[in-house]
Amino acid sequence: MNKFILLSITVVAIGLSSITRAEVAGIKSGGQMVKEVAASVKNITTADLKKEIETNPDLVLVDIRTYGEIRSMGGVIDATQNVNIPRGWLEFRIDKHAQSKDTPIVVYCGGNIRSPLAADTLSKMGYTDVRNYSDGFLGWRKSGQAVAKP
Repeated sequence: MNKFILLSITVVAIGLSSITRAEVAGIKSGGQMVKEVAASVKNITTADLKKEIETNPDLVLVDIRTYGEIRSMGGVIDATQNVNIPRGWLEFRIDKHAQSKDTPIVVYCGGNIRSPLAADTLSKMGYTDVRNYSDGFLGWRKSGQAVAKP
């Protein structure tokens, strides 16, 4: 308790009152985490993904949105390789779809907010061919690509 009070007084005293307690404590926000990993994961565009779907039957295309998000956004990418594994279950369910660590995997969400984190997680788990679809489902739909109902 005393350390927190002293830290708060010090922050205000040196004119940094705009710094949050989380920043002082070294805690990253979700946005900061996404920004950090987005630069380190391999990103692909709609054109890249379309080509991959058409030419790679071994691809595992992982939609990390919840079923509620899928319904509210109007569907999923229409591809036989598409599987839904909500972000919170990714680490526990990916091995059912990608049994080999060199399986080609592309992850996506609605708008490239959680999918970079998912791609980073899969890479840390040892998967060697992981990419993030940076346009997300919204970009796919906006570009006029095929969408399937859930």
